[in-house]
Amino acid sequence: MAYVLAGASLSRLVLATDCHDANVDDLTDAYTASSKSELSSGLRWFYCAGLGVALLSMSIISLCHVHKEFDGERIGKRYRISVRVSVAIILIFLPLADSLSSLKLVSITTGLIVLTLMIDVYGSTSIHDDFWKCTTQCRYRANCHIKKKLAMDAVKKGATIRLDEVRLEIGREKAYYDQV
Repeated sequence: MAYVLAGASLSRLVLATDCHDANVDDLTDAYTASSKSELSSGLRWFYCAGLGVALLSMSIISLCHVHKEFDGERIGKRYRISVRVSVAIILIFLPLADSLSSLKLVSITTGLIVLTLMIDVYGSTSIHDDFWKCTTQCRYRANCHIKKKLAMDAVKKGATIRLDEVRLEIGREKAYYDQV
């Protein structure tokens, strides 16, 4: 809902002619009537607080979500979320700067959101890999009670390993070794 609020107010912000080089005649006839030469404080609050609350909500959801952890994460999840929360607080209180024009307001919010995105993308990658190009083959680790030889043979043959059959086979082997 916060994104909807920010998006709806953005549709009004882009029509504002409060910049020194903005010309109302550059707008089409349909938008000339709805153009404003000044931004209302409510519109500023709807836009900035909408983005801030949305980012804060996404941070809370991310805190509640269990992510896969891996060795060599560039920036830890806790630090990335603290950046998100900090940016959200800045966005929420940005309307207090009354001197910002609509262009500056949109530019600052866009810059802060892009900065947050860049930190999240960069921080969630591994230090063991090149950032722009993966030089090592992707790996998947799992704890499974299966013999490595059986798994490797299946991969070489292109066969599918059914876990229920593996469990049955392991159970037979265990029963055999228990008897011996």
